[in-house]
Amino acid sequence: MSSLTKIFKATWSFLNSKLLGYAIALILVIWIAQMCSNIRDLKEEIDNANQNNSALVDTLKKERLKTGELQYSIDGFIGDIETLKKLNKGLADEVEKQKGKVISLNRIIILLKQDTTDLNKYIDSLRTVLEEPIKLNDTTYLVPWTLAYTYDSTNYDIFKGETKIGLTTDRFYKLTPGNLNKEMDWSLITVNHEGTKMLSRVTQIELVWGQKWEKGKLRVFANSKYPGFNVTNMEGVLLDVPKRSHWFTGFSVNLGIMPTYDFLQGKPVIVVGPSFGYTIYSF
Repeated sequence: MSSLTKIFKATWSFLNSKLLGYAIALILVIWIAQMCSNIRDLKEEIDNANQNNSALVDTLKKERLKTGELQYSIDGFIGDIETLKKLNKGLADEVEKQKGKVISLNRIIILLKQDTTDLNKYIDSLRTVLEEPIKLNDTTYLVPWTLAYTYDSTNYDIFKGETKIGLTTDRFYKLTPGNLNKEMDWSLITVNHEGTKMLSRVTQIELVWGQKWEKGKLRVFANSKYPGFNVTNMEGVLLDVPKRSHWFTGFSVNLGIMPTYDFLQGKPVIVVGPSFGYTIYSF
């Protein structure tokens, strides 16, 4: 029997076998699964587009947490660097300044503002603020000072400086009747401020910031217990979007063990080598 006849009979046997029916059914299942996967990918693209449109128009949200901290948040961007360049070039420039692969990036402008009530509430005793004056000469003194504000164990400000003070004495005399000699009646001491300079500042601020998913949207957030903590501008981007685990993710080329059918021998065989397949589940 010629090889051509063997191939013809094997092919005819295969076309009339249950294996062909199973193969057709499997192909239909894969085709339907691929359509579902395409629909899912399209939905993710639409969700990302809606997220980015929201980030373009969203405004800062301010709220106080149960811990007493103020938290500011705003919608962030999702996508690759090319998409970000079209939506927010300034943020894209910040990403490109970085070395290595950037997964996410946030940019925050913080304003620290306190009024007299806040400052008086936390300032240390005045006795510890003004130190012993240092005499420079008969009319000039140098007064070191420290302003320490301790808000809690992790948030504080310590300012140190010195103030130069000049003392001017004006004497006033009176003439006694019948006596031309001058007799000092009283003197006036004038204190002159001759300059103040800051020597050092030590500030420690505890700041928590990051990105989170809230009600299906990516939110950039920052919060702190530091009094007067305010955020005037905030923006962020998630570039390395995590892939979700799901079924039927698409076709792929692999290297491994693959079962197939030998038409010449008329039986299933196992082949080791490159294979073309369909991914049932990814994680």
